[in-house]
Amino acid sequence: PLRGRAAARATTRASVVGGRRTTVSIIASAPAPRSVRRMRPGRAAAPRGERVAMSAASSAAPAGAGDTGETAAIVNVVKAIFGAGGFALPWAFAQGGTVLVTACLLSSYWFAIKALEMLVQSQETLIAAGKATQAEVQTYAGLTQKAIGPAGDVICRVLNVITCFGITVGYMIFVADTCISMLPAAQAATYTTAKMLTYNLPVWLFMAWQRSIAGVNLISLFGTTTVALSMIWVMISALRNPLQLAAIPLADVSQFSGFFGTVAFLFFIHFTLFSVQEGMPEKKYFLSAANKAFLISMAISLVFGLVGAVGYGRGVSSVVVTMLTGVAGLVVKGLLALNLWSTFPLMARSSLLICENVVSPGKEAALPVSLAVRTGFVCLAAYLACNVPNFGAVLGLVGGVCCCAMSVFMPPIILYKSKELCGTPAAGGEKGMIGFVALTGFVCMILSVVL
Repeated sequence: PLRGRAAARATTRASVVGGRRTTVSIIASAPAPRSVRRMRPGRAAAPRGERVAMSAASSAAPAGAGDTGETAAIVNVVKAIFGAGGFALPWAFAQGGTVLVTACLLSSYWFAIKALEMLVQSQETLIAAGKATQAEVQTYAGLTQKAIGPAGDVICRVLNVITCFGITVGYMIFVADTCISMLPAAQAATYTTAKMLTYNLPVWLFMAWQRSIAGVNLISLFGTTTVALSMIWVMISALRNPLQLAAIPLADVSQFSGFFGTVAFLFFIHFTLFSVQEGMPEKKYFLSAANKAFLISMAISLVFGLVGAVGYGRGVSSVVVTMLTGVAGLVVKGLLALNLWSTFPLMARSSLLICENVVSPGKEAALPVSLAVRTGFVCLAAYLACNVPNFGAVLGLVGGVCCCAMSVFMPPIILYKSKELCGTPAAGGEKGMIGFVALTGFVCMILSVVL
């Protein structure tokens, strides 16, 4: 989920769980616990901790003879995109307007593919010039470090921690609001998000203290199924209501942070896609697979967002599942809450390891230190979650700033530095495109904060 775009990574090659935001785990640059410090025979060593958790592509069945891996890659990219953040799409359409958010989806698709092409081109440029091996640039952190130098590693660590922390705040708000909506109306009226979060805090702490990643494949299957069923039931429930198309604006630019951040949170997940590429027998089909996956995801997002917004109206919640009623709605809410709790340790794993490495540099943190770091991380996130207005506001900042920085602003800079390092600096139209994409990413990051 959330991020989830989370979503999650398992054993040596873990599955995407609940969405993006589990997915940020592959950029970790912290030492992994001994229990997961294993390498496959014949595989080049990666920097410590960089492969703490791998992506969904890796959990697919081994490819048969002649299988390019494109179909599995499409499925896994779609899984990486959708998670808890997807349930804010109806709210995004209701806030930003049907025409404006649709245009945002279309433009985000174009920029997402263009940025991904730049990352792949950076890999190929460095490898062709002998500046890096395939293994060294097979992760976002590895590519950034090779292209930019030590500063790239620092950038990855900082953005990783900030992104995972923001997603944790979003998870907490999502679960607290969902739990409140499961109570009888009279009892629910006595609860605020902060109050429910206080009751939920022991669960978050317990999950944060889990240092093992055993059973992630099962969790991934549970998360993917839960999200899919929940989205279907939300649309069915929304269509049962009187349609309120006239109540939804065509465009409201003042809500840029909310709707753009939601879209960015879903689609700007490039730092999670390197292991999808790595899991393909024929890597030359990676961009084709990603393009198809983004198109499919854009279509699903458009339908889900419009149906939810029109069915529930301008007052739709940023956590749309809270508006479900009946026994089926109660089941959906419960499953989603359990899904986020179970995937939280996977989503936050990379950032927790980085924080532990700051306290215990160069070695695995002792158990008391590890638990203290994880407790502080969760408590600080809970404090902020108690003071954030809604789930959509969190997505606006995490998606619009962090995800946009890593997936739109950074890729052209990585390409520019890669070509410069290899003695073939960008020029002409290519240089112009690099500048255009980087400038667009920077402007969107600023607008996500000021609007």
